[in-house]
Amino acid sequence: MSNPVRIAASAGCIAAAFAAALAFVPAARAADVERGRALYELRCGACHTESVHGREHRVAKDLADVRRWVRRWNESLAIGWTDAEIDDVAAYLNATYYKFDCATSACSAVSMTTRGAR
Repeated sequence: MSNPVRIAASAGCIAAAFAAALAFVPAARAADVERGRALYELRCGACHTESVHGREHRVAKDLADVRRWVRRWNESLAIGWTDAEIDDVAAYLNATYYKFDCATSACSAVSMTTRGAR
């Protein structure tokens, strides 16, 4: 037979260990549209105008394509943006020009933020 006190103590230890492990799991980060705007204007705005993103036959067909293009130019031009900054620029471009649906939680947070700012 099991000792109820020992079982309760074990359960408490397991719960404490689980809570400690969760502290090391990174939280989902919503993209920052305003930071994306600033990064885009600083590095891309001189060459890219609204006509690039607003043209009828765009290359990007969804948000993943927008992010791939941002990543591609980041690498080609050796801009040095982090993954988070690439996400921010892609979120800015999507919120401003493309308006693609997004199923990720980060995008949902961006969409809600962007709608509130209008």
